[in-house]
Amino acid sequence: HYIARHVGITKVGDDAVLSGTLIDELSDTELYTQLQGTRVIARATPAHKLRIVRLLRSNDEVVAMTGDGVNDAPALRAASIGIAVGSGTEVAKEASDLVLINDSFSIIVAAIEEGRRILDNIKKIVAYLLSTSFSEIILIVGSLVAGTAVPLVPAQILWANIVGGDLMSFAYAFEKKDPTVMKRDPRSMRAKFILTRELRWLVVVLSLVTGIVTLALYFFLLSINTPINELRTVMFVSLSLDAIFFSFSLKSFDTPIWRMDFFSNPQLLVAFGVSVALLVLAFVFSPLSHLLSLTPLTPLQKPLLVGVGVANLAIIEVMKYLLFVRTAQRSPK
Repeated sequence: HYIARHVGITKVGDDAVLSGTLIDELSDTELYTQLQGTRVIARATPAHKLRIVRLLRSNDEVVAMTGDGVNDAPALRAASIGIAVGSGTEVAKEASDLVLINDSFSIIVAAIEEGRRILDNIKKIVAYLLSTSFSEIILIVGSLVAGTAVPLVPAQILWANIVGGDLMSFAYAFEKKDPTVMKRDPRSMRAKFILTRELRWLVVVLSLVTGIVTLALYFFLLSINTPINELRTVMFVSLSLDAIFFSFSLKSFDTPIWRMDFFSNPQLLVAFGVSVALLVLAFVFSPLSHLLSLTPLTPLQKPLLVGVGVANLAIIEVMKYLLFVRTAQRSPK
């Protein structure tokens, strides 16, 4: 008990210790009740460990078991997660799911943090790619249904994807972990799956809204008899700017864009610079402009495109707040 208090497992005044002798005297129901308020188990045999693990798992508990000896192997195998230390026996290591090479439990915390960071970044990549891709699909399908000219030629679609999707989504892999990553409930759906309910709604709403806004811009330009190459140029720039705006807003699901630290991910800034440079290059490099069928933007079209991009950015921020921030505020602690 002194050791448990010294390492922070128990506090002063918490003297509840469950001994192996007492375990033998308790029924399964009594033992499970006793375990709810016990932090320290002393003088437990391998049989006691195995019984405790099976009892907890039969009550839908997630059990992590650590050990280093041959006798610990049955309990390590029965646990949800068996953890063996590197200095332990080969039998214990073979029975475990996780082996701590340097015998430090801090590795477990670091591994969980890194795993959650990777899962978060995969979610950002998925949300970004699906939202931008579906927006393009809505624009093209909408024009085909209306029987009008296709708003983008294949070369423009490919270049827009290079400018936006490929570079910016790749940079998400280097995003740092969220400060609250270790405060999340590991049993929540958000911690287990990539396409959570909130993420699905975010992708659907962003795709629909941005696709409809871009389609409305397309029909507006058609209504004022905009030449087809000029119209396609506006659509090309609109989709490219949307992809760039999306990338910064989706950098974090629960932090508004005006509170983000943009310098926390230098790779995203580099990707942004390269994407903008490629977009500008498409207009200033004549052979590329000819290949993409681009025309110079008029003074009216430039602020119009910026306005559409800002409007889409505002929509993303509103949806982030409704789906992630407000949901987290309402969820029980």
